[in-house]
Amino acid sequence: MASTEVRNALARELHDRVAQALTSILVDLEVFKREQAGQDTILTRVDSVQGSMREVLSSLRDLLNDLRTEPSGAESVFADLPGLVGSFTRRTGIETQLIVHPGWPAQTRPAAAYNLYRIAEEALMNARRHGGATLVRVELAPVGDGDLRMRITDNGRGFDHEGTTDGMGTIGMRERAVLIGARLRINSVLGGGTSVHVTLPRAALAGGDS
Repeated sequence: MASTEVRNALARELHDRVAQALTSILVDLEVFKREQAGQDTILTRVDSVQGSMREVLSSLRDLLNDLRTEPSGAESVFADLPGLVGSFTRRTGIETQLIVHPGWPAQTRPAAAYNLYRIAEEALMNARRHGGATLVRVELAPVGDGDLRMRITDNGRGFDHEGTTDGMGTIGMRERAVLIGARLRINSVLGGGTSVHVTLPRAALAGGDS
């Protein structure tokens, strides 16, 4: 895990060299569009390019926010989840709820908690980028016989599992789950939202905490 100084330096470089350059190009394209009044074919193509660039810029801004707001790394890393949820709501306008059920451990192993935090972060970003959600719930709860589960559900457009290939974000979530001995399952219904379930033994997250 990179140090705070390195992360902040990288965030500054990405902002100054990449984000500002993309913003400048978007402005130039707006000027170009005004010069092409009446050229519908050209305007349509430019609109498409601008849309793609805005998506890249949005993703870059999410990355900059991630770099600048690394979880504390303390034993109770899940104390950072309210901050993640609050920041996500402020930046996106999407109502986001954090629900912690009785029985969730107060103390957690830093490495396992950090990876669960990152899975939650990726699930939230997917709900915004791909799902078009207006409501997201993050739930932490004990389940079954000694297991713990984090569940992130949204009311977005969902997707059809058949023929769908995992993107890099989903692959990253699966890799993080494997690292901490968790089982990750994604359920989605076209038009009916998406849910991400991460289940792991209590001992993997809480150690000796009961």
